This record gives sequence, structure tokens and C-alpha cells, in this order.
Amino acid sequence: MNQSTIEQLLSLLPRNQTIESAISGLFFYCADKPSKAVSYIQEPSICIVLQGAREIYLGTDCQNFDKSNLMFCPVNIPLSMHIRHASVEHPVIVLSMKLNLAMIGEVLAKIPPKQTEAFKPANHLGIKWQLDSTILGAFERLIHLLDYPDDIDFLASLIQQEIYYRLLIAEQGNKLRQLVVNGSHTHRITQATDWIKTHLNEAVVVEELASRCGMSVSGFHHHFKEITQLSPLQYQKSLRLMEARRLIQANDSQISQIAMQVGYESPSQFSREYKRLFGVSPSSEVNA
Repeated sequence: MNQSTIEQLLSLLPRNQTIESAISGLFFYCADKPSKAVSYIQEPSICIVLQGAREIYLGTDCQNFDKSNLMFCPVNIPLSMHIRHASVEHPVIVLSMKLNLAMIGEVLAKIPPKQTEAFKPANHLGIKWQLDSTILGAFERLIHLLDYPDDIDFLASLIQQEIYYRLLIAEQGNKLRQLVVNGSHTHRITQATDWIKTHLNEAVVVEELASRCGMSVSGFHHHFKEITQLSPLQYQKSLRLMEARRLIQANDSQISQIAMQVGYESPSQFSREYKRLFGVSPSSEVNA
């Protein structure tokens, strides 16, 4: 990333908070100090560390992200982010762009048949993809639009189409392609994660969920973990606890009621798992 682009962002971005830019769906986070691991749900998106590095935890798995790679999240993924090194002189800057499935589908339909024939099979690289200069250059042009607000409505979508084109034809691009192809494994797992998210207080019966997606139980387990890095039950538990934390911090109701609302029958089990994930008890976060 060109240093002038970094300086442009540093002049625009508040510190230690996530903001949405004037370009819809384009977010930035700028940290000027180290932070403890923060748990949240990453929406379907492309994320790039423009300066510095951050650690991403998915369950017990930890991956380091810097400017040489990007994070591809095809579905809502519960994760934790840890920034070990950041300072006022050298802040960490993270860009996140929500995936626009309609636009991805339109771009895919326009790619010449000769290029689509060359698409490689999904290569099990998970959420970490190699970042090449053509993809980064397109993102850089998108960032520069922030200096020209009158041009955003017309040009932002054109640059985003280029970004999707370059992602689709990249080595890992077949995973993005599968996201918009009906019947693909990625598309089916997306249906499963959407169901889990909208039925948090219901028990996950893996056999029923696999059947709902038209997959065998073994195939469903394999592809679910490949895409989310978690088993279906681990995925649901993470979503439940993160939604509970949101409700507790919003002071919506009593902790026992929140535990039941997200599907826990045992308040003590809820408290144990909450503290295991977040490092603090639920009660300590009330009115915090």
C-alpha cells in the first residue's frame, strides 16, 4: 500500500473504533495501541490489514494477518481479534468490505467462458488468502475515492466490480465463485449458518441441518468446518455467547433471561462458557 494512501487514511480515521466510510459497506479500524482479544461476529466480507498486523482466533486456531494476505469470510464467522503491536507512530489499519452477492454474481456472469474454464477447484486455504498487487491496487483506488465524494456514487461500484473480478480469477477465487452458485457446498453451508443465526435458541440437530442443505452428515461436517473453521455446535455456541454479550452490554434484561433467550437452559453453564470465551463473568459486564 502506497505510503501516501496510508497518510490519507490516518488523517481521516478516528482511533480505536470501527467506522463505516462514505462508501457503503467499506469499513475501517485504526488502532494506535495494543488491545486484548476482542470477540465479534465478522459478516461476510473481505478484510485487509493495510498497515501492521493482527491475530485472528477461530476457536483454538490462531492465524496472523498482515499486508501480504487478506481474510475472506464467506459467512458470518465468530472470531476474536488481538492486536499485539500498535502505537501512535505506527497504528494498525484494517479495511473491511462487505460482500455484495448480487454484484459478485453479475461480475461472474460477465467473465469470458475461456477464463471460467480455467477456474481452479477450491483449494482448502480457509479464510487466509494470498494478497497480490492487482487486488491491492484496486482497493487503493477505492480508498482514493474518499477524497472525491462527488465521484463515489458513480465510480465506487465500478472499482468494486474490478475487485470482485480480480478475486474471482485469483488462485483462491473458486471459493468466492461458489458463494453465488446455487447448489455449491459454500452456498449450502451459507444456508446452514443463516438458519443457525436465526434459530439461536433452538438445539442444532446436525442430521436435520445436513438434510436441510441436501448433504450427507459427513460431507456437511467437512464443508462446514472448512468454511467456518468450527463445527456446527461450536459455531452455534460462539454465536449464542456473542449475542448474549451484546444484550448484556445493552442492559436489555437480566442475565438469566438473556441466557434462556439465546438457548441456555442452565445459567451456571452459561456463566462458565461466557467466562471461558470472554475472560470475564456475565455479571461483571452489567453497566460496565
